[in-house]
Amino acid sequence: MAARGCVRLLGNWSWDWCRVRAAVSSLAFTARHQSSQNNTIQPRKEAVTSLSKPPWPETKLPDPIEEAKHHLEVVQNVKELITAGAYGRLFAVVHFASRQWKVTNEDLILIENHIEAGCGDRIRLEKVLLVGGDDFTLIGRPLLGRDLVRVEATVVEKTESWPRIHFRFKRRKRYRRKNINIQPQTVLRINTIEIAPALS
Repeated sequence: MAARGCVRLLGNWSWDWCRVRAAVSSLAFTARHQSSQNNTIQPRKEAVTSLSKPPWPETKLPDPIEEAKHHLEVVQNVKELITAGAYGRLFAVVHFASRQWKVTNEDLILIENHIEAGCGDRIRLEKVLLVGGDDFTLIGRPLLGRDLVRVEATVVEKTESWPRIHFRFKRRKRYRRKNINIQPQTVLRINTIEIAPALS
């Protein structure tokens, strides 16, 4: 049928071409039919890359019972160190005046603000995020308990910063603005960092 249509459209000289075209289309159909019947899914081979498999070795999660035993041993060792006082010089990370400070004994910190305590007053920094010694570090989630760590400081000085001049100028516009900023400051000296053997 397709061959006759070709003859009508193209004339007698294209009869061979239409016959060849019909034969090719029938061969393609049979090839497609056979390939669909003998279709076997082969496993796809993928190259091992950093995207298909992570470059680090797979880690096995520890047994919960062994992990609990290890946790108890570590806590007991830290309690013994704290009770014996064999922890060396302590350091702490405290949150005060919207900033975090890493402090140790006899440190001076400069705070860009005034606090209510007067000069010579002793204050306690209660927001302690972390405390550590030579052989251990206790990390709060987010804070350590008040009965565990005690950080005390003394207000040494309440003063003001040097004047900071903020000058704005636009040429040929008669525009000049001058602001002088003076920031209140407080100086604290860290007196003591104490830790109690009250771990849980």
